[in-house]
Amino acid sequence: METNFLYTLFAASAIAAAGGMIGSFALLRRMALVGDALSHIALPGIALGIIFNFNPFLGAFVFLALGTLIIWAVEHRTKLPVETLVGVVFTLALAVGALLSTEEELLEVLFGDISKIGISDVFIAASVSFLIISLLLLFYKKFALTLMSPDLSLSVGYKPHFLELLFLTIFALGVAAGIKFTGVLLMGSIIIIPAATARNIAWSMKSYIWLSAVLGVLGAVAGIFAAKILGLAPGPLFVIVAGFFFFVSVLFRRN
Repeated sequence: METNFLYTLFAASAIAAAGGMIGSFALLRRMALVGDALSHIALPGIALGIIFNFNPFLGAFVFLALGTLIIWAVEHRTKLPVETLVGVVFTLALAVGALLSTEEELLEVLFGDISKIGISDVFIAASVSFLIISLLLLFYKKFALTLMSPDLSLSVGYKPHFLELLFLTIFALGVAAGIKFTGVLLMGSIIIIPAATARNIAWSMKSYIWLSAVLGVLGAVAGIFAAKILGLAPGPLFVIVAGFFFFVSVLFRRN
């Protein structure tokens, strides 16, 4: 296999594993659409990276980290739902990003193109994905309890506000890493669909978390091979394959 194809395969698998695992926790908080909306916050950072010729991942993460910090702070001040705040911040970021990007640049940012990655992109994808998975496994009991019931988390001695901020930061890292694969518009699929599929067939919390990661990798690998055979973009094909897995899982859904 050619080197660039192997780069694509490895990077996409790492991103999809981390994204699927993030999704398994996000669904506990009913944040299924937050990943999709949150990805738009990265748009100004990506545009600045293109304009000033630095790695767009850094720009994306800075804006995502800033956006999640604002969302977290305002949520605890106003008690507004996370979905509402993400909607406000992402529309503002989308407007700024659209002004900064040219039409050609905007198209690639919106839909992604992981086939153009280099060794530095692979290193970033692998490192960030490993960090995300490690943090999620390290804090998985605390995250699960906090995202399901912040009051119960507080009663057993956890710090739900800090844990929510940490999870949102991890969420932002995953989105920043995944935008190269599926772009801004389809990023939420990496987080939502594998986790939703795993939820249908998992038999325990641990199996749910790991199945989310495994299904993400399977979808990424299948999508990339299909893209190579058909000569199409891998991001949209990942979404189609992951969606197929989801509808098959509905037939085997556990009560």
